Amino acid sequence: MFTLMILAHLLGDYLFQFDTIARWKSRSLWGVVVHGGIVTLTTIAVTLVVAPAWWLNALWIGLSHTLIDIVRARLVRAKNATWDLVLLLLDQALHIAIIALIMKWRPATPLSGRSDLSKWLALVIGYLLLLQPAWVLLRFIVRGIWGAAAAPHLGVGEKYEPMIERVLIASFVLSGQIALVPLVLLPRRLTAVRIQGNGLGVLVQLTSHWAETLLSVLLAAGVGLALRIILWGR
Repeated sequence: MFTLMILAHLLGDYLFQFDTIARWKSRSLWGVVVHGGIVTLTTIAVTLVVAPAWWLNALWIGLSHTLIDIVRARLVRAKNATWDLVLLLLDQALHIAIIALIMKWRPATPLSGRSDLSKWLALVIGYLLLLQPAWVLLRFIVRGIWGAAAAPHLGVGEKYEPMIERVLIASFVLSGQIALVPLVLLPRRLTAVRIQGNGLGVLVQLTSHWAETLLSVLLAAGVGLALRIILWGR
């Protein structure tokens, strides 16, 4: 059940937090409330599928998420990119800690026949991590450690292309086709350049800060390896 609540958290806090809502959150408390409502509804919906009687606890998880986000929006102001990273990590740690505490206080009893979902959930959560959560986390890490000039703010720069790369890399590692991983990185980094005469050459260059590229590859490979161990034990 804890794994399901983490899945609900990833869906509500990342996948269903569209760019429009993220911008709304940054300028209005109502945007924070709407985001909290989406997280709450997502958490309750996931709970109703496997443990309907536990819906009230799911409601508490969603409301606590909303309260934490309101406090952060109203009272906490980051001073620089490093503090942005610290606040992001603290925010996520609080959300997960509250999920764990509520589950310890009120353990859930999933419906019979629906409790053996761990491998499928691991697969779904692993790939979800490679999408919006990875984009946010990596951008904050690069800016927080290497400085604001190392990467643009969220909403600026590449977003979906690195997500596709991470999914492909994880898939190749999961399937044991590790030799294909370098091929995933080439398309966005090949640039046609003119050479002497009318000829054309190819230049390989980074499309983002080296740290963001390296961390993205390592994360994708790590997720693929972890899923391989979970699913097949090797």
